[in-house]
Amino acid sequence: MNSEADKDQSMSIEQDVDKELVHTRQITCRGYRRRDGLWQIEASVADEKGQAVPFSSRPAVLPGELIHHFSLCVLIDDDYQIRDVAAKTLAAPWAVCTDIAADYRKLIGLRIGPGFTRAVREILGGRLGCTHLTDLLGQVGNTYMQASYPDRLARQKLHGADPRRWPDQGTLAFVDGCHAWRKDGPVLAGEYPRLARGDEPAGA
Repeated sequence: MNSEADKDQSMSIEQDVDKELVHTRQITCRGYRRRDGLWQIEASVADEKGQAVPFSSRPAVLPGELIHHFSLCVLIDDDYQIRDVAAKTLAAPWAVCTDIAADYRKLIGLRIGPGFTRAVREILGGRLGCTHLTDLLGQVGNTYMQASYPDRLARQKLHGADPRRWPDQGTLAFVDGCHAWRKDGPVLAGEYPRLARGDEPAGA
């Protein structure tokens, strides 16, 4: 009988085993700084099948065809607020999938940040939206934060070198958000030593 260690070794991801590509998902996100001061985030998700997918009420999706292709274009301002949304269904297994795209304009007015995912699910979760478009909104939020971060950081630094006095503390939301940016780690100590030390702001 094989030991547990032998079983683990036999299922190693490093092992060279013949495999067949049956599905490819591609998510592409781009962030643009617009001349009108807004951020335009364009995101898409495409699912390409490597094997036939049969259906009872429509023709099969064949290898090399897209079963899903959805896109979102979202305008967001410097205060994290969504100003406009355009959703498109470019390929979907069902004609009714196109019906829901206009409902994504209900997101206008929401702010990217704490509570955003919960608010999205309340507005467009389950039967109220499209699973793939709604999932893609998380990537839109992440892309906005990445694209706008250098500009947001530069604005905060105008208020001084001490990040504890910055008016937009959301700029520092990454602190303790992952292993690299943990408060007791070398990265935070090198980039923001005042935060790593936990000093009180001068005059506090």
